[in-house]
Amino acid sequence: MAYLFFWDKLNKANYYLELSIEHADLPVDDRLVYHLAEDLISDGGQWDMVVNLLETYGVVPQALFPESLHSSLSSPINSILKTKLREHALILRSLASSLRSSPRALSEEAVLATLRAKKESLMKEVYTIMSATLGVPPSADEKFVWDYYDKDGKAAKWEGTPQEFYRSVATDKYPPADSFSLINDPRNEYGKLYTVDKLGNLWGGRPVLYVNTEIEQLKNAVVKMIKAGLPVFFGCDVGKFSDRDAGIMDPGLFEYKNAFDITFGLTKADRLRVNESSMTHAMVITAVHLDSSSKPVRYKVENSWGETAGEKGWFVMTDAWFNEFVYQVVIPKALAPKELVKVFESKDKVVLPPWDPMGSLA
Repeated sequence: MAYLFFWDKLNKANYYLELSIEHADLPVDDRLVYHLAEDLISDGGQWDMVVNLLETYGVVPQALFPESLHSSLSSPINSILKTKLREHALILRSLASSLRSSPRALSEEAVLATLRAKKESLMKEVYTIMSATLGVPPSADEKFVWDYYDKDGKAAKWEGTPQEFYRSVATDKYPPADSFSLINDPRNEYGKLYTVDKLGNLWGGRPVLYVNTEIEQLKNAVVKMIKAGLPVFFGCDVGKFSDRDAGIMDPGLFEYKNAFDITFGLTKADRLRVNESSMTHAMVITAVHLDSSSKPVRYKVENSWGETAGEKGWFVMTDAWFNEFVYQVVIPKALAPKELVKVFESKDKVVLPPWDPMGSLA
């Protein structure tokens, strides 16, 4: 949706500049500074980032802020924004250095206030670029009127703000804000809450949080949600052992042993440790095939690559592929095991470094 795309991109730009202010004292070639400047406004995200946007900006019908060339083909605008933001970061670093070395001593509060005032002026350039290419979206508290036809073909009208529209259509039995991420990361201890340092989109917003647990818990979550009539948001490494055209994801898809007389010995944990795998894409599971013992065999997946991928956009994922390349499943608290909800609500989290593979944006 172009509306959320706009606010996500704008907030990620602000997030990067805030981090640039926070770490202006580090050398420009420091690993953290370099890492933050790499993919600073990625199109991807994590579940908690989605919640931040929904809770802050709401949603609008697509007709009120339709897709444009640059919301669908984002690489040109991303390239321009990244160049400007990296320039902005250097401007802020230079200003921070001059303020802190000034003969006229300034308090740290005054330095930060000056830097943030400068950041706001720089953000105007970002907003100009985005509004020129995407249009000006409605404000979260700006009323709009939407004329539409209901499912019976009768004319109807809805009036209110984007925040009110969000609350009216998406916060009934299972509000997005009450859902959280389960991950399967066999490098780290299960039954613990994890986050990734410096990862987010809305400054001061909900942090990205994961409850790490066994792969069977993720499968159980999928089955429970599908039986409840809910689609399942999940994060995976979509490029591994998958065929985009056929829409098949299965570790047995390619006969590497017969072709090269080799086998692959890396475990799931090994692949994460050596940068062989990470969450590269998010999709939605809409159905699951269970065997006679109620164990998953395969899953029906809705992708976002258009009708030319898979079977008109639909993919089949085997349970063996789920084991190896699915890392995340999002589940409402009401449907999650109580012990995992307790871990999530504990807020006693382990902080992973910014470059950890769990910090990749699906």
